Amino acid sequence: VKFEGGKLSSSIGGLIHLRFLSLYKAGVSHLPSTMRNLKLLLYLNLNVAIHEPVHVPNVLKEMLELRNLFLPWLMHDKTKLGLGDLVNLEELWFFSTQHSSVTDLLRMTKLRSLSVSLSKRCTFETLSSSLRQLRNLETLYLYFSPKTDMVDYVGELVLDFIHLKELVLAVHMSKIPDQHQFPPLLEHISLFNCGMEEDPMPILEKLLHLKSVELSYKAFVGRRMVCSKGGFPQLCALEIYKQSELEEWIVEEGS
Repeated sequence: VKFEGGKLSSSIGGLIHLRFLSLYKAGVSHLPSTMRNLKLLLYLNLNVAIHEPVHVPNVLKEMLELRNLFLPWLMHDKTKLGLGDLVNLEELWFFSTQHSSVTDLLRMTKLRSLSVSLSKRCTFETLSSSLRQLRNLETLYLYFSPKTDMVDYVGELVLDFIHLKELVLAVHMSKIPDQHQFPPLLEHISLFNCGMEEDPMPILEKLLHLKSVELSYKAFVGRRMVCSKGGFPQLCALEIYKQSELEEWIVEEGS
C-alpha cells in the first residue's frame, strides 16, 4: 500500500502483540516513534524502496525479540541507531556503519545472514574484529562506499567463517585476496565493481567447494582471463556480466 504523505500512522504502536511487520515497497518516508511499543516483533522489514531517505526514530533497540531485520537502503544522514542489544537477530540486511556502530555486531552471535554497507568512518581493524565474532554466518554481503579509505587494506580481511556458504563483495581492490583468506566451504561468490587488475580465476578456481561465480559491473578490468586444468571441480554456474575490458578468455581442457 501507499501511505498518505509517506507517513506510517502512529496508531501502529497500538498493535503491541504484533510479531510480523513488512513495509516492503510501501514508500514510507517517516516511521512513528510509537513503534517502540512493538516489543514482541520477530520480523521487521523496513526496505520501503523509495528514492529518498527514510526517517527512522531510534526505537529499534527496544525490539529485543527481533530475529529478522531489514533496514531501509537510504536513511537521513543524522540517523543514529543503537542495535547492540538485538542479540537474537539471525538475519540483518542493509546495516550501515554510517548510521550504526560496527561494534554493535559484536554481540549478534546468532547472525546467519548479514549485509553491511561500510562508510569512511569505519576502520578496517574494527570491521575485522567485529565480524570475527560471528561464527554462525552463512551469508555475507559487504559493500564499500565509493568514498571509503579502505581500498589498500582489503587483503587484510580474513573471511574464515567456517559455515559461510555465500559471499558478495562490492569492494574496490586491485587483486583478489589469497584463497586462504576465504571461507573453507564457500559455495557461491559474487564480485561487483571491484576493479581488479589481476585475473581472479587462479585464486577462485582453487576454492574447491564453489558451485557458482558471478563477475559483474567491472569486477575485473583486465583483458585476459584463464581457467586452468583441474580448476573449479564443482562449479555449476558462471556469470560474466558487463566486463567491457575483457578481450581473451582461455578455458583449458579439464577446467
